[in-house]
Amino acid sequence: MSRFARQGALEYDSRIGTLIPAYDALHQTSAAYLRARLPEQARILVVGAGTGAEVLALARHNPHWQITAVEPSADMLAVARDKCVAAAVDNVDFVEGYTDSLPPVAAFDAVLCLLVLHFLNGTAAKRRLLADMALRTRAGAPLLLCDLIDSQPLLREALLNYAVASGLPADYRQALRERLQREFFPLTETDFATLAASAGWQVPQPYFRALDFAAWILNRDALSAAP
Repeated sequence: MSRFARQGALEYDSRIGTLIPAYDALHQTSAAYLRARLPEQARILVVGAGTGAEVLALARHNPHWQITAVEPSADMLAVARDKCVAAAVDNVDFVEGYTDSLPPVAAFDAVLCLLVLHFLNGTAAKRRLLADMALRTRAGAPLLLCDLIDSQPLLREALLNYAVASGLPADYRQALRERLQREFFPLTETDFATLAASAGWQVPQPYFRALDFAAWILNRDALSAAP
């Protein structure tokens, strides 16, 4: 997507907090959960690493974790690399591409997929990503996933209110509403749980919620589904 390239990548960090309530808290909460669950030595896959917010949240306090950050936008990945260099973080491998760029080996102790799934149009594409992550994750390992969900119209209106209160110009409100309808493809919580089960993940357990953005912990089944 063009908004994740060139200037869009450079400006991403300055605008994302306007659009997603508690954006920083989501990443810190996710990292805190994994610190409580994983051993000192662990391998973690970050899918759709973007400009590196979750990568830094994981790496700064866990220098012995080995983190693989996968991101299709070269410009976003360049921002993430620069952040890691500035923070003296050296336990991250960056992969430009998608999960199928990685060997289909169940090597990871945990996977994060934050604010990615809602960009995929159609259940087949969403299931393919969920199954692909399952194939690369050890049995019983957690997936932490956050997504825009399809819920009450009132919550979607509240999300627009939040964006304007956080600095989005009021005359951009309708454009944001249309963009959410045109460029985002959310599932209901029930449909997401059904799709995740078909792709090799157990029942989602909620761990974070901010209006229409919901996050779950899912554990990988002993036998994952084929992509």
